[in-house]
Amino acid sequence: LALLFLCAEAEGFALCNAPALQTKVFQYRIWDVNQKSLYLRNDQLVAGHLQGANAALEERVFWVPNRAFEPARLPIILGIQNGTRCLA
Repeated sequence: LALLFLCAEAEGFALCNAPALQTKVFQYRIWDVNQKSLYLRNDQLVAGHLQGANAALEERVFWVPNRAFEPARLPIILGIQNGTRCLA
């Protein structure tokens, strides 16, 4: 996926319960300078123009801080499909 992520729109956040903490989960729409959005095609995340009914295919990107891995470097966890799948 060769994209320049120049634009992002905050869609708000929700709270999720961690064992001893409450963490904000942020949700964003991400697109590039050509207005291509992210969506899944054949189980691969791709960028493309989504119009009309296909606009519903757009993937929202969820992120939360990853406090367990080198916190000084501010790592995050990224997810798609309502946070049920992780980007690696």
